[in-house]
Amino acid sequence: MEWKSKIEDECCADELEEMIIGHIRAGFCSDDTLSMECAEYMEDFYSNECENITQDELLEIVKAYRKEFQNTGNQENFLKLDSAFHSLKKHGIVALHYAGYTQSDGFADCNEAAGWMERNGEKIVGCCFYTEQDLGHILHEDTTMLYLSFGNYFEKPTAEEIGQIIADELKANGFCVQWDGTAGTKIAIENLKWDKYYTDGE
Repeated sequence: MEWKSKIEDECCADELEEMIIGHIRAGFCSDDTLSMECAEYMEDFYSNECENITQDELLEIVKAYRKEFQNTGNQENFLKLDSAFHSLKKHGIVALHYAGYTQSDGFADCNEAAGWMERNGEKIVGCCFYTEQDLGHILHEDTTMLYLSFGNYFEKPTAEEIGQIIADELKANGFCVQWDGTAGTKIAIENLKWDKYYTDGE
């Protein structure tokens, strides 16, 4: 790509490219959001490169990559997953897509959402999420399984009971699920082909 010649540090250019393609394939970021994330990444890790490429140029780069790498189709698999997550909320389980980069980030995001929902009068008993890292393993074709973390907020229902509700809802939405029934093991959706893409208005 021609733009990479503007950046002196080859590692910086490669990391930006990987970030852009990964987020486009994940399907959660708008062009503006992704270009801003790239600019912030450069400021944090490659500040000497910031003067070599503008925010507007980053936006054009993102748009060009989106044309090449964005998923297409009817998002059947993602919509099934989203339907399961909506059903979990009816059980009092906070269910978040693409929650943070690591598992601890994901739990922090869920705790924040749970606090907000409780302040709005909702009864929250547990949480469920997958992280950017979890989805990245599928996008990089390291695995075909999406691993979901989960937990409970009170003694009852237990973490195992929360996990069983999650597994049952996933199966009800047509997924094959692998889980050993214990609180310490993530719930895995088998053979998942990721098909989400960003749509205006999200």
